[in-house]
Amino acid sequence: MFRYKSGVKVSYTRQGYIYFISRCYQELCEKDRLKIDKLCSLYGGEYSLALRDFVTTDATATEICMKHYISRETLRRAVRRYYEHFPARL
Repeated sequence: MFRYKSGVKVSYTRQGYIYFISRCYQELCEKDRLKIDKLCSLYGGEYSLALRDFVTTDATATEICMKHYISRETLRRAVRRYYEHFPARL
């Protein structure tokens, strides 16, 4: 479910665009999936798989943190960077 992230310096509309494009990961062409993978790698660092799981699936933050052994704050920072640096067009 899409929720506006007030701590992210991106408009509501833009956040919606990023959220829904990311959630369509499986339906995207390989080129676009690779772009999302690269963004997750750049802004998630060693937690890139956790970031990708979070932005591309319906798993909750708690589930992702438990699965990848990271704190909620670490995930929150990675998500903020991902949203703030997402390209204008995928």
